[in-house]
Amino acid sequence: MDGQRIEVKIPAGAQTGTKVRMAGAASSPDGQRRDLYLVIEVIPDPRFERKGADLYTEVLVDLYTAVLGGTVNVPTPSGEVVLTIPAGTQPAQSFRLAGRGMPMIRNPQKHGDLYARVKVQLPRQLSVEQRRLFEQLRRS
Repeated sequence: MDGQRIEVKIPAGAQTGTKVRMAGAASSPDGQRRDLYLVIEVIPDPRFERKGADLYTEVLVDLYTAVLGGTVNVPTPSGEVVLTIPAGTQPAQSFRLAGRGMPMIRNPQKHGDLYARVKVQLPRQLSVEQRRLFEQLRRS
């Protein structure tokens, strides 16, 4: 600004539209120091949908894990975590990962939640044996 580099600390949990005030960072034509307001624009992360401090994501789960149970890795802003999928999980079922969302702007020690929505991935091609077993399941 005016040929000078200014560093600004953006508060954790800021979202698009958040205003950051920099007291006395700008000068007016009459030489007086004025406050500078920055309006934040957050670039979306394609892995997440954000609603306030809560995040939403989809996780692919294969048919066998959805039916029999198992584990799946879920991305979070701080890295992947392992989510236990119970047997009988339904497509579009959501699991809440408490405290794995965005930091609260007024209290960065607290975080929103992350909701992982299950997207069941069905096999596209079955071997002859797999097809026979599915047919047997259908009849039982």
